[in-house]
Amino acid sequence: MNVDYNGVASAFTNSAQESFMFSNGEALAKLFVFSDQTIEIISNKLQDVSDFSQYTIIMSNATFEQFTATYLQYARDSPAMADEERHKLLCRVAELYIAVQAGSHGDWLVPMMRSVALALCQSAQRAYMATGDAGAYTQAASLLLRLLIDVLSDSSPVESSKKLGSLFVAALLLRISLRTSAAPGAYASKALEVKRMWNLPVFSPRDRTSYSYWLGRYYLVCYYVESARSQLEYAFSSCPEWHYHNKRAILRHLLVANMIRGRLPRAKLLDKYEMEPVYAHLAHHFRKGNLAGFQRVLADNVEFFRSQGNYLILLERTEILIYRNALLRLSRIHASSEGGHIIPYRYILVAFRLSSQNLDMDVLEMESILSSLIAQKFVLGFLFHHQQLVNLSKKQPFPPIMAADLATHA
Repeated sequence: MNVDYNGVASAFTNSAQESFMFSNGEALAKLFVFSDQTIEIISNKLQDVSDFSQYTIIMSNATFEQFTATYLQYARDSPAMADEERHKLLCRVAELYIAVQAGSHGDWLVPMMRSVALALCQSAQRAYMATGDAGAYTQAASLLLRLLIDVLSDSSPVESSKKLGSLFVAALLLRISLRTSAAPGAYASKALEVKRMWNLPVFSPRDRTSYSYWLGRYYLVCYYVESARSQLEYAFSSCPEWHYHNKRAILRHLLVANMIRGRLPRAKLLDKYEMEPVYAHLAHHFRKGNLAGFQRVLADNVEFFRSQGNYLILLERTEILIYRNALLRLSRIHASSEGGHIIPYRYILVAFRLSSQNLDMDVLEMESILSSLIAQKFVLGFLFHHQQLVNLSKKQPFPPIMAADLATHA
């Protein structure tokens, strides 16, 4: 066996043992790295080492010894592995790290926790991109869930406990849970428990912003639109201006949540962040009450919105609102020409047919839409079925969409 390679393995395990013995988490995080470039450098130096146990035997903690040996195996072998196999080996490394952390006390391992959790998340994404199998996300989510459970079980004060890493791990768990084949809530429920600690000053603005962003995206998938909007607005306003690409990423989802609550973006905002033209097109058709135009733009960009996780909510939650805006435009025309707040069904049927380009829409379908608008308080008024009339309220018949009393909160 080459002496140089023996020396590298020996120096690594000696440094690891010393850092672990003196509870130096920062030193451990610098030692156990997962970036591709660094892993490849380490791998080149360890190729001729066949058995790492002869180096890790010096360690006083058996679990940490096993973790170190498995990490060195990962560092040696992973560059030559397929992404799927590489991810499986990293999952084993993460599993052993969780066991190490479970046997520790205090906040000293938080830097290592962040490093391992982030590497796990990134590895799952690479494996999924290579295979198209969401099983990699499921594996990562299960391990992050175990990690978070251990973190939250620490009964020490937050400022001196493992809980200092809870927002970071919870944000990653929310992120991963959106990509698993299981329902997001299967993994995210534990991450939601962290919300009660969110405003504690011990957490960095960076961790709070990241957690709010992923929590907002989770709420949006669950159709808790107002809760999603609140979280995403905080993330957007808290994200520094120089994080331009991050602000754009947040804005993509904030625009969707705002649109469903009736708040449309200004052209100045879209131009400032160079948002995709599709958002301006959707806002235009939404404002004009043009359902067919809105759904055509959505269909033309279906892959983009599916990749963002917002296609279904835009398709399902905007239709009734666009009909509201079509009725609003009709009411203004009717009021200026005939001066009344009572509108015949035949006018509304024509407006809805034009909006949806569904020329087969009949009166019963149109009346059902009107009933839904009034029941959800998007429109204030009464229906007169036999007279085929709608009597709109004389005072603010079209209250702001934001004022509607909907189940939009978590």
